[in-house]
Amino acid sequence: GQLYLHSTNPSVATGDGMAMSYFAGAEIADMEFVQFHPTALNLKGAPRFLLSEAMRGEGGVLRNIDGERFMERYDERLELAPRDIVSRSIVAEMRRTGSRHVFIDMTALDGVYLKERFPKIYETCGFFGLDIAKDMLPVSPAAHYFMGGVRTDLWGRTTVPGLYAAGEVSCTGVHGANRLASNSLLEGLVFGARAGEAAAADSAGLTATSESDLSDESRTQASGGVATAVRKRVKRLMWERVGILRDKDSLKRALREFGQISASDLSVSSRNFVTLATLVATAALWREESRGGHYRSDFPETSADWQVHSVQSSTTTIEGVEKIDRSPQL
Repeated sequence: GQLYLHSTNPSVATGDGMAMSYFAGAEIADMEFVQFHPTALNLKGAPRFLLSEAMRGEGGVLRNIDGERFMERYDERLELAPRDIVSRSIVAEMRRTGSRHVFIDMTALDGVYLKERFPKIYETCGFFGLDIAKDMLPVSPAAHYFMGGVRTDLWGRTTVPGLYAAGEVSCTGVHGANRLASNSLLEGLVFGARAGEAAAADSAGLTATSESDLSDESRTQASGGVATAVRKRVKRLMWERVGILRDKDSLKRALREFGQISASDLSVSSRNFVTLATLVATAALWREESRGGHYRSDFPETSADWQVHSVQSSTTTIEGVEKIDRSPQL
């Protein structure tokens, strides 16, 4: 999530697990599918705190900078349209009105009820001087979840023997092109347990390599985080060129700049960061249609010809696979 300038994810979510798996030879699938949450708090000095779509489900209304309800311009389901549609609608409305945010308006609901129904949101907004029962809340979309990741079987095994993945780092296929709200719990509760069980069973009798077997040079290269200059440049490029609205020219420009960054002498963390950005942009350029969390303004329709998974690895170019084999990778 930290690949993007605006994200609901914590600062440590830099995608190192995906990048390390890629460099180890694992297949990476469906990296073009990134979910942007439409309503993250957009307030100077505040984190991009997620304001749940349950607020819209309870009757919250989206209004533009002039206080006008606008979703009827974009979708007949209004505020209850899917996340990707609401996110694109908000971006379109911000561009139309020349603003950096819209509002979610909960003021028609009872204050006592809102405090009981949304205690964490009520508390967080209150900390920043907003009363959700009285004030319209400034919001805008932010990167939220990656549907793609390291390709695994249904037991967390990757295509590299002995390497397991679970959680958002993996691509199990359960989320398709557009994850449903709260289904990320599957990744931790189900596949985390299954991956642990498989790893324990598969490694019985093996001897682990200790850290002392690593060279001093390896430990030095692995230390430190993403360089500030790399982080800033990649995050802005991803938001502006590989974000909610994508097109061929923007994606190609992003890939050219990622190539320039990659040609530099980078730390391991910085190389992981720009590599992950390159994987996302490559898949987004390759898929010439719009589907789920991936939207191409130059290919706005969904096509049956593209009902395939994208698969990338460090040894092969990107390709489309109609059905990913989820059988045990033994």
